[in-house]
Amino acid sequence: MKMDIATIIFTYNRSSHTEKVLNSLKSNTVLPEKLIIFQDGLSRAQDRDEWERVNNLINNIEWCETKVIVSDSNKGLADSIVDGVSWILEKYSAAVILEDDCVVHPQFMEYMILSLLKYAEERKVYCINGYGWPVDIAQNGTDAYFIGRIGTWGWGTWKDRWADYERDYRMLSRIKKDTRSAERLRIWGGDLENVLMGNVKGTFDSWAVFWALMVIEKDGYCLTPYHSFVDNIGFDGTGVHSGAEKPLQALRSLNDRKEISLPDVIEFPVDHEEAYSDLFLSTSREDRLECYDQILIKWIEYIRGGHSIADLIKKKDIHKIAIWGKGRLCDLLLDGSNGVIDVLAIVETNPKGGLYRDIPVVSSKDIPVEADAVIVIPVYDIKKIEKKIRGKSTCKVIGLDQLFED
Repeated sequence: MKMDIATIIFTYNRSSHTEKVLNSLKSNTVLPEKLIIFQDGLSRAQDRDEWERVNNLINNIEWCETKVIVSDSNKGLADSIVDGVSWILEKYSAAVILEDDCVVHPQFMEYMILSLLKYAEERKVYCINGYGWPVDIAQNGTDAYFIGRIGTWGWGTWKDRWADYERDYRMLSRIKKDTRSAERLRIWGGDLENVLMGNVKGTFDSWAVFWALMVIEKDGYCLTPYHSFVDNIGFDGTGVHSGAEKPLQALRSLNDRKEISLPDVIEFPVDHEEAYSDLFLSTSREDRLECYDQILIKWIEYIRGGHSIADLIKKKDIHKIAIWGKGRLCDLLLDGSNGVIDVLAIVETNPKGGLYRDIPVVSSKDIPVEADAVIVIPVYDIKKIEKKIRGKSTCKVIGLDQLFED
């Protein structure tokens, strides 16, 4: 089957990131048939040097057929992607989409093209995800499986699927009113309401929230690799949306060049609900602050009674602890220990190493065996954190709020 597939990259002013993405594409076992690069228009005078470096890079590609489209104005990422993908899919049957921080595996294009061809007539498949979330899912004997959530770090879709895309703020209400749709939202989109509200408040500018909600409402499927074909390098503080804390990524080994196998049956894995409902579970900033406020109120009342946090910890027969999370509450916990409780480590999902107030910063797999308990500061995420610790440590996991319970 022949299909005209365009490959798109969206760029702005990150030349080192863009160069790494281009070099990774150049090293693919299958090169893009046509590479279209959108560069957003200059927003600030201080961005000009980097913007021009990117422009020079993308105008001097010689290893595949390329078209460069530079915007006359600065649209921002959301409008750039929606306008660019819509324009391309008026001319092509399908598209592979990358941003300037998505470095790809040498078989990324091979995987994307095989998938777009295989499921072209399967209207219930909406998206091919190049990124694979690091979840514990039983494998089906192929390199990929189906989920109900779109990805945005290297993805692909078809003209007829993208035609359904609409920035419709009423979708969430419709989904929540339908029992089956609401259940799919719980599993595949626990974070989407917060993102949508962020769009309304101006704290987010997400195009993808509507794509994700649409697939959930239509009971759609998205192909996802067990091991990611994409390494997102944008978690270095340079991006507008990525932040500086890189999530865990289950990457496909660069040495893994075996023939790619795709599933014939379009269905969710049997253990998808447990694996994904917690992954996408999200707590709004307002709820997090309210949670911390309640802890501080109880803490103040306890101190007024002439007690210390160390007394509370000892009361639970705990003498050596690790603390999950840094910040002001961690500092208060350290100060309140008064040398009575041994704090052996500070635990983070993606530790950068080193020390925090002279205490080692470690990951969940490196929690000291001598610790009696891990005290969790982000108590709203305690279920996720318990899962990360399970099997790696035998110590108790206690939310900071639980210390104040009898």
